[in-house]
Amino acid sequence: MDGDFGERAWILMTKSDEERSWAANSGYDDSVGIYYSYDSNVANSLKIQVGDVIVVRVDDYVAGWGIAERIEISPNAPKSIMRCPQCRKTNFYRRKTAIKHNRCSSCKHEFNDEEALVTIETVTAFRCFYANTWIEAARPVQARDIGEFYATRDTFNAMRPLVPEKLTKLLDLLSGRNVDLKVDILDSVLAEIVGGHTTAVIRRRRGQREFRFKMMDRFGETCAFSGNQPPQVLEAAHLYSFAKKPEHHNDGGQLLRRDFHALFDSMLVAVNPTSWCIEIASRLESFDTYRALQGAPLLVPESKRPDRTLIADHYEQAERVIQHN
Repeated sequence: MDGDFGERAWILMTKSDEERSWAANSGYDDSVGIYYSYDSNVANSLKIQVGDVIVVRVDDYVAGWGIAERIEISPNAPKSIMRCPQCRKTNFYRRKTAIKHNRCSSCKHEFNDEEALVTIETVTAFRCFYANTWIEAARPVQARDIGEFYATRDTFNAMRPLVPEKLTKLLDLLSGRNVDLKVDILDSVLAEIVGGHTTAVIRRRRGQREFRFKMMDRFGETCAFSGNQPPQVLEAAHLYSFAKKPEHHNDGGQLLRRDFHALFDSMLVAVNPTSWCIEIASRLESFDTYRALQGAPLLVPESKRPDRTLIADHYEQAERVIQHN
């Protein structure tokens, strides 16, 4: 991993079909939280590198952020392009209510899709994977609220650089906590996940339901932090990086209420492997629900406690986050 990890950052914009007005192509097969697709027709397509911070905006809201772990490149990829039948340019926009759905910005010609000129062009296709470091936005942040973070004024571009000096402020805003890339993402962890474990995320999602049921068979409908809870709010939390070990192990997880699970994954809550008591970040002490967790014992029978080594690994990383939160 390059020494300049985290010094470059980008806002990558994706549009839902309902919101996409530019009609010259059918869009890209982005999978938010897993990968971002683009091609050589997109400005800045050659500038994104492994190790860059990726902030993903979907329509008017920021969805979250992660690290560019791997970039898949497909040269000579065919792409279908729709052009204005009159001037052959691609800068036309779709209108939802007009009889003629498309209007060309260059020559003002109006036409429907079936009238468009369709050409097949060759591009270099890219797919940037960031799934294993993905952090879902903790709060709604709208596009209009992030203007100060852009490094350029090219509002049309889907891939725009961010001001490096303001990156931490943006990540703090999105994550609902203090973010320090050098602290939060260990070099050893980043080195292991960058470049080859995206399929682990897919396997995790495919096996998550079965893993949750096994956790409920093991612990009953009981949250390890708060005791008996309705089953609808219980989730199976992994104690290890699924990117590093893409398997579901019974002693490698615990049942947590949904909000506790989110805080546990965010490293704001951890379990001390020596005392088996819960420790929290100081920013949680202003909330009655979470302040009560500090020093509370893990509500799991000793015979069913998770693997101590895995608890210790999570605790070691969480300590780094908790200390600056």
